[in-house]
Amino acid sequence: MFPSSAERVVLAIMADSLQLVRLSGNRPVATRRFTIRLNDGVLQLDELSQWLNVDGSGARKLEVVVSNTWVRYAVLHWQTNLADDGLCQDYARTLLTEQYGETSNGWVLTLSPLIPNRNRIISAIDARWLATLNELASSHNLKLSSVRPLLASVYNQLVSKLPKDALLAVVEPQRLCLLQIGGGDWVNLYNRMLGEPWERRLPGLVAQASASLNALDTPVFVVAPNRERPDLGRLDATWLRLPARAGFHPREDKEWAFCLGC
Repeated sequence: MFPSSAERVVLAIMADSLQLVRLSGNRPVATRRFTIRLNDGVLQLDELSQWLNVDGSGARKLEVVVSNTWVRYAVLHWQTNLADDGLCQDYARTLLTEQYGETSNGWVLTLSPLIPNRNRIISAIDARWLATLNELASSHNLKLSSVRPLLASVYNQLVSKLPKDALLAVVEPQRLCLLQIGGGDWVNLYNRMLGEPWERRLPGLVAQASASLNALDTPVFVVAPNRERPDLGRLDATWLRLPARAGFHPREDKEWAFCLGC
């Protein structure tokens, strides 16, 4: 939980919008939504900056949640010869270059903590975006306390509801991120575009991903932070609800639900 005395602004970078909420402790003070704008692939934050001058004035921290649309993932499977952070970083860079080509050279890589006999998760985001976020925070005297992918934020809140072997489908507008869990460990990821109507396309994409991951008999769990829960037809899946936080209701205040990653 967040400290109850903290003054903070949470920014959610979605596929098509920027969503903001200013919180005093757990109490929402102000919210705003902007259409996302890119210039040569770089995030434009001038409107957000103007909002911070007024509604964000006096806040101490800036926390950022990033849609799976803008994050690239890979799983670094445990090897005894990779029990070193430097070697892991080099190997992670090689993995992403193999998957995405030279474009990945412009990304900042983050690895989950090194734990013996556990896989590590690689998440990557455009280095220019991070530079822009740092510049924004600095110009408004905010501490950029976290930049976290939505997948990690959602998983951390649902892990107690998941079996040791599972497929977790995180559904956003325009995006499906499917996490394969094996023995309680992250095993693989499937991060793809999800077209409209999403409720009709989701079963086929999940089936396709399950086959490619050799996980056709693995139970499927679906969470959609700011989506409804339609009948998914032949897809045998369990819907999960994210836990509510004090100060707002994620099913009634859906935009805040994404902003806070819950």
